[in-house]
Amino acid sequence: MATYDRSQPTSCRLIDRFDGGVGWLAHPDKAGRRASHAILGEESDVWLFDPLDASGIDAEIRTLGNAAGIVVCSAYHARDAAAFSRRFDVPVFVPTWLDRIPAQLPGDVPIETVDDEIETSGFRVRKASPFPGWTEGIAYRRSDATMYVPDLLGTALPYLAGGERLAVSPRPPGSTNGRVCRACAGTDPRWPRSRYQ
Repeated sequence: MATYDRSQPTSCRLIDRFDGGVGWLAHPDKAGRRASHAILGEESDVWLFDPLDASGIDAEIRTLGNAAGIVVCSAYHARDAAAFSRRFDVPVFVPTWLDRIPAQLPGDVPIETVDDEIETSGFRVRKASPFPGWTEGIAYRRSDATMYVPDLLGTALPYLAGGERLAVSPRPPGSTNGRVCRACAGTDPRWPRSRYQ
């Protein structure tokens, strides 16, 4: 069985439903549980983070509001950004340090590079590069303490041990994710403290 199914999904499972957003799994029965999220922005517009196409997901997104943009936060998450960009007629926002993403998107897809604030989403993005070959952007919105982390943190079984609900991703021996953990714990001075601490 393949870890990641890259075929057109025939089903979709909604996850992470919360006031102001929703997450979904395009291939819910596969081992690689790749989540996508639609999150309301500061101006009640909708931002799609690392989206994978799924049957019926456009209608779900529209129940939240009008799409404002697609945000790609991992060097490996171009995914279906181009398809969503075309359907919703919105640009793809890519952190400046994810330089391989623009080459993965077709030339007719509008791309906006960001190095801090992501337009009207209310999110700020910071670079995380725990070891060579792995770079992503962690998006944080101070107004409601929402953090989006593409891969460094996870809830899928390969990430977890024992009764954990959230864990730092598997990584090569000897690597450290200390900078990311400090950010999550609110001890990194570049990140605001969470209101839940």
